[in-house]
Amino acid sequence: MTNYNFEGQSEGDWDDRGNLSWSEVDWQKFLKRQEKEVARFLSFYDACPVEQPERLDWVARQMGWDTEDWSVSDFQDEDEDAEPWNPGTEEAREKPDNDPYTLHRHPVYVVTTGLFLQLRYFWRSILQKDDQNANALLCWDFSDTLGEAEKQTVMAMQSMDMADYLLCVIHMKRAMRALNLSMSLIPQLMTFTRSAESYRNAFLGRFFDLREVCLRVMMDCREEEKRNFRD
Repeated sequence: MTNYNFEGQSEGDWDDRGNLSWSEVDWQKFLKRQEKEVARFLSFYDACPVEQPERLDWVARQMGWDTEDWSVSDFQDEDEDAEPWNPGTEEAREKPDNDPYTLHRHPVYVVTTGLFLQLRYFWRSILQKDDQNANALLCWDFSDTLGEAEKQTVMAMQSMDMADYLLCVIHMKRAMRALNLSMSLIPQLMTFTRSAESYRNAFLGRFFDLREVCLRVMMDCREEEKRNFRD
């Protein structure tokens, strides 16, 4: 899972809004569909084998993001005869619909929203089970840095969508800094939970994947800025 096709935004499905005239009910239904897309991503993400070294890339393939809206460069060196991993056949991959493009549909938004959602869920589970041992200030610091990381990621997405690529890089740097601060608190957080090892692994895996997304987007934005400068 890597480069978003910046050049394709103005010509592809992402930018095709048409003469849209939706009511509040229509937009409510649209948001529910996008929430289901985040849930679909998480179902693939959680079902992906732990030993799979490129978890995000595997999940991207299952989501159908190896099309013009998500670069397939990471998959070109794979063995074409190898049997693709699939966590199940109960949910067939859907074809693109006629919904308008918004940030809710962007692959990076789906991935980051899903991972932050799971991090909050894990954190709430810890507090629900072991709240008597929790340090209030530490809990606040962790929640604050996690929220800051998510905010900066959304701001980066907005900047990228507006073709402000270097601004996107800055926001992603800030997101990375907040993620690093959150990760630095994990050893202390694990001292008051009875399931420290399992939670530590769950937290770190998702934090590292979020960092990976940030790094890839930053690299893509810098490349796009260079391309525009040359043009």
